[in-house]
Amino acid sequence: MNGSGVIFDEFQDAQPNTRSLISDGGTILAAVLVFVGYYVGAKIGFALTFKPVPVSVLWPPNSILLAALLLRPRRTWWVLLLAVFPAHWLVQLQSNVPPRMIFCWFVSNSVEALIGATSIRFLVRSGLLFNNLRGVTIFCFCGAFLGPFLSSFLDTNFVRWNEWGTGSYFEIWRIRFTSNVLAALIVTPLVLTWANSGLGSLKKAPGRRWWEAALLFLGLFSISFTVLYKLGRDADPGLLFLPLPFLFWAAVRFGRCGSATAVFTLAFLSVWAVAHGHGPFSGGSPERSAFAIQVFLIVLSMTLLLLAAVIEERSETEETLREREERISLAAETANLALWTIDDERRESWMSDKGRELFGFAPNERLSREVFLSRVHPEDRQRVEDAIERARAEHRTFEIEYRLSRPDGETRWLIARGRYLRSDRDRVGELIGVALDVTGQVRADLELDMQREEMTRLSRVAMMGELTASLAHELNQPLAAIASNAAAAKRFLASGLFDPKMFEEILTDVFADARRAGEVIHGIHHLVRKREGTRCALNLNDLIREVLRLLHSDLLGRGATVETKLALNLSTVQADPIHLQQVLLNLIMNSLEAMHEMPTNERRLLIATETLGGFVQVTLRDHGVGLPREDPDKIFTHFFSTKPDGMGMGLTIVRSILEAHGGELGAQSLEDGAQFFFRLPAS
Repeated sequence: MNGSGVIFDEFQDAQPNTRSLISDGGTILAAVLVFVGYYVGAKIGFALTFKPVPVSVLWPPNSILLAALLLRPRRTWWVLLLAVFPAHWLVQLQSNVPPRMIFCWFVSNSVEALIGATSIRFLVRSGLLFNNLRGVTIFCFCGAFLGPFLSSFLDTNFVRWNEWGTGSYFEIWRIRFTSNVLAALIVTPLVLTWANSGLGSLKKAPGRRWWEAALLFLGLFSISFTVLYKLGRDADPGLLFLPLPFLFWAAVRFGRCGSATAVFTLAFLSVWAVAHGHGPFSGGSPERSAFAIQVFLIVLSMTLLLLAAVIEERSETEETLREREERISLAAETANLALWTIDDERRESWMSDKGRELFGFAPNERLSREVFLSRVHPEDRQRVEDAIERARAEHRTFEIEYRLSRPDGETRWLIARGRYLRSDRDRVGELIGVALDVTGQVRADLELDMQREEMTRLSRVAMMGELTASLAHELNQPLAAIASNAAAAKRFLASGLFDPKMFEEILTDVFADARRAGEVIHGIHHLVRKREGTRCALNLNDLIREVLRLLHSDLLGRGATVETKLALNLSTVQADPIHLQQVLLNLIMNSLEAMHEMPTNERRLLIATETLGGFVQVTLRDHGVGLPREDPDKIFTHFFSTKPDGMGMGLTIVRSILEAHGGELGAQSLEDGAQFFFRLPAS
């Protein structure tokens, strides 16, 4: 939607509420103030007219009307124009201006203000505050140049049509144009800045600011009065630069309000002095004197407006950055984050208070990349340095977990993320980063791993309890054979017969049976003892055979038949053998339990292995009761068991073991049983 559309919508919305609009207190007050301001401004403008030219050197009414239109909503503009009309008519009649010329000047003045206000409102949607370079530039072009430029043609034609005043067409146009440009640059910013922020800031200003402002404007008034009024037309032009330090002082210390007020003070004294024949601009004809003072003040006021806008914009940007930094610092402290930047080229560094506390740096201690790396644990230092160098060379972000060695001897775990910023010349510059203290999480993970390992071990112990009868049978066989061979040897010795060959056979059998019993005990010991897990290259075929040998008696007691289809040349896996023994024991025992109610001839278990696309897969297919129909995956949830006395942790532990090895566990329900499978990455 363009600017005219916005205006049309606002007027359309306002039409049914004209009576309420007129009765609105704010609108009435604005109309009264505009009436008074326009009247006083016109009186001042007539007082600053250089005869015989019928145009004032500084004409404030148009600028006051422009400021009022910019301050009030569009739907109230017609009320303001109606309020201006009697003030315009009254002041012009007092100056003996013909009625037709009065109406023509009202039209040209209103057109100028409407052009400037409409174009500024269209380009500056958030309101003109003179606090940024874009807004001031738009005002200078639209409000101070475009409006006076276009309306001056209309005004000059009115003057020539009514034969009011002397002078050429271009001369009248130029004086009217420059006087309105000057007024727009001096009066409108003064009204807008004080209306938007100046009046409110007076209540908050401390006493020392009042004293500083008083000293500033006393000095500006004294210097300006001396240079522009007391000195004659032959004074050195260089003296005109004496007020500049006070103008800069106002712009730097008091922003847009101070700058606008200082420029208005200087402009009023300058024009008043020239109008009364004083000061360095008073030499020559009235037209030449008026043009000289106008050009001087236009250039000066525009420069000060732009300077004040840059200062305000920079100040607001710094304030925004400071507030953002405080928010980020608060968020970083809440999240236990350390923020830091290091610029080796400029030898500048910064770290948040939380970061210095975490790393153990003093508040004023200078940081560098070497000092930062000195706090990294010696075993992790090279790894961190390599990550930073890769980020520098490859122009990317690095992320790394490392240990921090504090000066007090405490070790903490951090996760750091950072990158190098590049300068305008595409050179690597500042290193910025953030570090998160994860010591609590690491310690909790270690504690959780210890608890998980203990739970896994207790699960193995519980399983050994379930296999006690089978293991006893496995031990009874070799022990009974040892006892039988020992009794036979004793009988041979008692009979007096001594055959060395026979005794060698007896001892060989005793040794073989003892080794068999020792392997059974050794396997049980490995399963139930508490130890740190170690991974090595395993052949799952060998592991399956070992587990089946351990379960041999239990399988016979349950009347179950196990068939194996083990792949030849099966790839190895990197895994903890004890943990995988537990996985196989759990899955095989679950299959045997599932077939417990089935006829003996149907208790068949198939164990197969194969290599599938970089993974080694083990499949166990039983002919038992199968999986729950309504929710097959429920068997993997905590504390769910189909056994009356089961804990419901077996498959959960199996899955956690496999996932810790980078593998996965799955199950499938079949018509006459179930099929479990797990995969592990091939090494």
